[in-house]
Amino acid sequence: MRGDLQDTHQDTYAATLAYRTFRALMALAAAFDLEIVQLDAINAFLNSPIDEETYVEYPEGFKQEGKVLQLLRALYGLRQSPRLWYKDLTETLRTLGLAPVPDASCLMTNEWLTALYYVDDILFIYHARNAEQFEALLSQLQQRYQLRRMKEANWFLGIRIMRDRPTRRLWLCQDSYIDKLASRFNIEGTRLPTSPLGDADLAPYEGQASQQDIYAYQQRIGSLNFASISTRADVARPCSVLAQHLQNPGPAHLAAADRALGYLVGTRTMAILFDGMLAEGLAAYSDASFADTQDRKSSDGYLFTLYGGPVDWKAARQKTVTTSTTEAELLALSQASKQAIQWHRILKDINYSQPETSIRCDNSQTIRLLTEETPQLSTRLRHVDIHHHWLRQETQEGRIDVKWCPTSDMKADGLTKTLTGQRFEHFIRQLNLVDVQDRLSMTA
Repeated sequence: MRGDLQDTHQDTYAATLAYRTFRALMALAAAFDLEIVQLDAINAFLNSPIDEETYVEYPEGFKQEGKVLQLLRALYGLRQSPRLWYKDLTETLRTLGLAPVPDASCLMTNEWLTALYYVDDILFIYHARNAEQFEALLSQLQQRYQLRRMKEANWFLGIRIMRDRPTRRLWLCQDSYIDKLASRFNIEGTRLPTSPLGDADLAPYEGQASQQDIYAYQQRIGSLNFASISTRADVARPCSVLAQHLQNPGPAHLAAADRALGYLVGTRTMAILFDGMLAEGLAAYSDASFADTQDRKSSDGYLFTLYGGPVDWKAARQKTVTTSTTEAELLALSQASKQAIQWHRILKDINYSQPETSIRCDNSQTIRLLTEETPQLSTRLRHVDIHHHWLRQETQEGRIDVKWCPTSDMKADGLTKTLTGQRFEHFIRQLNLVDVQDRLSMTA
């Protein structure tokens, strides 16, 4: 089907599941010893009625002179097929008693069941005491779609899932994807780097990169970025730094990209660990590094953990220049606070009782500006002033709780600064990234 030749005026957007939602659900499954059932919808798109008059040519060997075929169902390759399938599946689950979670795409729930889906891959999560109810619901769903039930939920979105239910532990690993990167970019050897980025600054390239070098560099950063948003928060900061040179990379940038990929290959068996035995629920961290880029914009980042493992993180360069460390920290804290509010809504909608989350910040001056009765910040930057007043309002009314923590305990530190040596190893431990090579050997 040549969807690239299709002329349609219909909306073709289809929502997709966010990786952060998947990670959070896996953390909760580990903590509460929940059942995880994975289904694969066979020929998913063909279940969806077409929503506009569409014609296709007969396939080879069946052509009839002067005639074409009118489609009644969506086909793979049509531009609107993903949207039609998403709409059809959502409506079907709605008729079975599930309701969409407003702040998370492809996530639906009722009082005892949570469903998340990515195109034709579907996960259902529920407590064992509701097994009979689930089987009844699944029977109804199978009357509508042809579904293949997996023996275990071992892979989802290209991520390996491993569980030890007696200890309520669950690991997420991308070893298979990283193996493909090693083959694709010809990365091999036993002496691979122990950190993804060196401590030398990467200045803009003064020459002009060839189209071949630009393409090669962009392919590397795109591949690195997929790992950084899925399971490997330890390469989020290097990916953010390297992505600033996508348009004109020089030899130093290409070498740095290869180093980051080499680090990823050397640590391919590192996995996020969610430990359900931990008492800690959702925890948040916000950090900024003032004027640390070539254009004097600041780097900032946030990290949310759930039962020890990271579920949401960001490492980025702020969009505007600030004039002090306090202003940079305020902007970073504003982003983290908005994420915290959204996380509370999501967790509440899936019936997870979460106490108010304290956002950790290692800048005491920033915290004083939010908690003291009389604010002391004086700035001519209007956007900073707006964020400051919003944060004060939310803090003083009790919707946001900001607490100080020492820099040594700031888990978002590695999202705003390039760390090496012992500091980077400490960051890995803070992220609860562990080596699962022995566990992989047992399952091989």
